[in-house]
Amino acid sequence: MTSTLPFGLAGASSRRAFLHRLGTIGGSSLVMSAMNAWDLMAAPAGPRPVLSGRPAKNRVLVLGAGTSGLVVAYELNKLGYDVHVLEARSRVGGIVWSVRKGDTHSEIDGERQTCTWDDGLYVNAGAWRIPHSHEGVLGYCRELGVPLEVFLNDSDANYFYGEGAAAGQLAGKRIRMREVKADLTGHINELLVKAVDAHQLDAALTADDQKRLTEFLIRQGYLDSTTRTYKAFADRGEGDPIALTRLLEAGFGNRLRSVPPMEGTMAAPMFQPVGGMDQICKAFQRALGPQRLTFNAEIQSVHQDEDGVTVRYRDTGADTPVEMKGDFVVACVPLSVLSGLDIALSDTMMQAVKRVTYSDSAKIGMSMKRRFWEEDDQIFGGHLYSNLPIGEFSYPSNDYFAKKGVLLGLYSNGPISDLSTRPIAARVEHVLMHASKVHPQIRDEFESAYAVYWRRVQYSLGGYATVRGAALREQISKVENRILIGSAATAPRSLPDWQEGAVSAGWQALESLHARAMRT
Repeated sequence: MTSTLPFGLAGASSRRAFLHRLGTIGGSSLVMSAMNAWDLMAAPAGPRPVLSGRPAKNRVLVLGAGTSGLVVAYELNKLGYDVHVLEARSRVGGIVWSVRKGDTHSEIDGERQTCTWDDGLYVNAGAWRIPHSHEGVLGYCRELGVPLEVFLNDSDANYFYGEGAAAGQLAGKRIRMREVKADLTGHINELLVKAVDAHQLDAALTADDQKRLTEFLIRQGYLDSTTRTYKAFADRGEGDPIALTRLLEAGFGNRLRSVPPMEGTMAAPMFQPVGGMDQICKAFQRALGPQRLTFNAEIQSVHQDEDGVTVRYRDTGADTPVEMKGDFVVACVPLSVLSGLDIALSDTMMQAVKRVTYSDSAKIGMSMKRRFWEEDDQIFGGHLYSNLPIGEFSYPSNDYFAKKGVLLGLYSNGPISDLSTRPIAARVEHVLMHASKVHPQIRDEFESAYAVYWRRVQYSLGGYATVRGAALREQISKVENRILIGSAATAPRSLPDWQEGAVSAGWQALESLHARAMRT
């Protein structure tokens, strides 16, 4: 018989080998998800640069008011530089965007949307959670007075749901996280006790050790004290235990970890700003002041000579050309946008810029008439773990017990069939069709949706950057006379798909720019 054990368990020919392998598998990817975002890790940005001095020529133009651009501008401003930020949009944040009532955008070659949700409702269309180890971002929250709340990544009430052969005999059944936890742990406790009884563990245990270990496992509540077999118990939920082989076949166990990782999408605890992720960028905006930011400034060209730089942009509000001069430029726009500008970079640098690719990240927020996931299913935050073609489906970790709420109906970092080219209504219908398999009431409760497909959004042209190889990152991080790239793609100590990466990139650009300016 061909083994169907997933993720490194196939070939375990004995209970001892099975227990050993079970202890070594990770669980770092979201079970049965249609996206790979759970594998994305990001280290802390490292120590914030401590700089001093101010050069005589200190007029710096920062292109882009995303996280990296705001970090550069904020730190340069503290050093006494004459810094000014040019942003093509009418807001700060870049892909750190909390969509609210009245927000609107048009897709490139596509339709226009306007958010019609009630006041106070929002969805984070880009960045949406901060691991506790990301001290760069959290440090700025502390410094700028941005209040935080816990982002609930996991909840034992959340469902697993799989379709097709991948889910085995559990296909088409929604199963609570608590049931999966209880049944996997209970079955394994039973195997471990049997191994103790048969003296089959590798480590030598005294008779007293074996007795204490068995008593400990029984006290957890999973095992019958007389038969020492796994039994159902009240906190597990209703129904009989699911067979261990079925759970392993479905792959559900790969989502469980007894100790959460320090980094990445499964880290715990995680945080979010109260009122939306954009509160961080808005705090930078307040710290800089209105005199240091110009919105609706669509960059047209960036030229330089030995004396300075000249940036020409179009005021999209007045549809007029404007010219601004400075001593240096830090370009913090996405490289997918930078590659299309008339900018005085060397051929080598521009070739490197064009080699950086951006994700197909997309999100659809869905406003509901009532918080049925709380009222009907007792779900408070966390995600749906499924192989449905909606990427990640998640529940809000804020405004519990309010009347209405916004679900993250879809979150993907890659294409899902031809969904991105369909009309918005068809994309929403796709989500409703699949989500109703787990939440049949969703159609009746649905009000309206807002879809953000970052590759189809002007001034973004993609989600987060992918930089393949240290040599490429080092190349795009170089100062070219008076121009320096400071976008998240250049992050030296984290990854561009996290705000911490943008902070890291901003700090690197800050140090490089200051060193270059002081030489002048």
